[in-house]
Amino acid sequence: MIDTDDPDTILEAARAMIPALRERARATETARKLLPETHEAFLKAGFYRVMQPRGFGGLELPFGIQTEMSMELARACPSSAWVVGLLACHGWLLGMMPGEAQEEVWGDDPETCVATSFAGSEIAAERANGGYRISGRWPFSSGVDYCRWAILVANLSADGESGGEPCYLVVPLDDCRIVDTWYATGLAGTGSNDIVVEDAFVPDRRIARFAALCAGEGPGCAVNPGYLYRLPQMAVFSFNLIGVAIGAARGAVEHLTASLRSTSQATGAPLASQQSIQLRVAESMAEIDAAHALVDRNRREIVAWGEAGAMPAVEERVRYRRDNAFAAMACCRAIERLQPISGGRGLSAGDPVNRAWRDANAVARHIALTWDIAGAIQGAVALGLPCPDPFV
Repeated sequence: MIDTDDPDTILEAARAMIPALRERARATETARKLLPETHEAFLKAGFYRVMQPRGFGGLELPFGIQTEMSMELARACPSSAWVVGLLACHGWLLGMMPGEAQEEVWGDDPETCVATSFAGSEIAAERANGGYRISGRWPFSSGVDYCRWAILVANLSADGESGGEPCYLVVPLDDCRIVDTWYATGLAGTGSNDIVVEDAFVPDRRIARFAALCAGEGPGCAVNPGYLYRLPQMAVFSFNLIGVAIGAARGAVEHLTASLRSTSQATGAPLASQQSIQLRVAESMAEIDAAHALVDRNRREIVAWGEAGAMPAVEERVRYRRDNAFAAMACCRAIERLQPISGGRGLSAGDPVNRAWRDANAVARHIALTWDIAGAIQGAVALGLPCPDPFV
């Protein structure tokens, strides 16, 4: 198990795994979930603990290292990178929850992984003595097969009546059923299955208000003094996702350029010598680099805000959401521009460019990266209107 406060050590370990992940990428999609050997390698490297509080056995590295880590791994296998980036991010979310909840999850084993699902359905919540009884179904829980706990979202009211406000609930997966539902064309190897809860009791010590975390005032601040746990959660959450899109696009360029350099053309001029092909490659590389530069600028700004003990204004918060959504859109365009060069080989589900295209588009469809939402929110604020999203 790696214990380090040096981000470069984590990023070097991620780069060292790229050859093995490339070999396993097709098998990961076939399995529809992270492979056990990949999970063990991620555990040993400390990847899941990069955002976990030091006081509970984590590495608590600077914000954005999880983005760069996922970016490197996604060059080889975006599905694996998606899972490790999200499970690392869940350690950050749990660090914002009450200290008692963190102790329950990590007290005996700081390597315990935590799943999440925010989009529940058919949720029933009834106030009980010292907590709530919860039932419902929560989909899209990436990597849940390797987790022992989950953070779920449900609307709770103090008197147990209908309505209430959204809250995070920390639930042991022993109290849940995992339903194998993940059959997808993009991020196919993430095992993003459903969590079903049937009348489980969740004590108040494992509950926190959604709005408190979005304001950087989660109860975890009382036990974790680091700035990570005071960041406005929804404003910066998409940094945990965008690295996969950038890495997938980079991986597509790397595969295609290597293929063009080594492939001979049976008839006509070699593809690599055609100016139109050269321009497609150059424009896509520039677009990916521009997306990365935009994300990196903002994440460094967030670190500066955090270290200064300050909170970004709404103008900055909506810009972070906009820029990450724009970067995701740019990565999709970059891969789309490259796809025709692959010809018939690019139709294969096992082709790395085909996989990168499917996976980057899946990343861009996450609600935190949807351009129509993020762009409209920032545009409204820029035009002097109230922010449409109260949680940003």
